[in-house]
Amino acid sequence: MFRKPSDLPQVLAEARGAGAATLWLQLGLWDDAVTVDAESAGLAVVMDRCLKIEPARFHGGLHLAGFDTGVISSRGHSG
Repeated sequence: MFRKPSDLPQVLAEARGAGAATLWLQLGLWDDAVTVDAESAGLAVVMDRCLKIEPARFHGGLHLAGFDTGVISSRGHSG
């Protein structure tokens, strides 16, 4: 979810209304009150995490030198 911090309560309301199972907040977003409300509603909560970084971290593609590993790329591939 890519929104400003002040939008989080509304995003949670929309996620609940849509029947979401998880509320995933982007890097830099953390809100304890939203977490409590989301978990009380039965949602799993992931905060301050990136959908691009986490798979690389768990599968060995995130190196201390950075993201230029060839494992994950935002560029299209040729060939």
